[in-house]
Amino acid sequence: FPVTIEVFGHLKTELFSAEDAAQYLEVSLPTLRRLVQSQKLMPKKIIGRSQLFSTTDLKQLKRQIKKTR
Repeated sequence: FPVTIEVFGHLKTELFSAEDAAQYLEVSLPTLRRLVQSQKLMPKKIIGRSQLFSTTDLKQLKRQIKKTR
């Protein structure tokens, strides 16, 4: 998926919104919420009701997801 890498490659230290994180992980938003609920992914920052996720955490989780597919 080189397109994904190009699209998100410039966001090395950025925080992703839940929607962007789900898109990056190639999962639905409800699946992302389940990952958070099961503590497989933890938000780096919470602002109001918005959860923000670190690029590093998302990359690690994406590698794990790819191994299990």
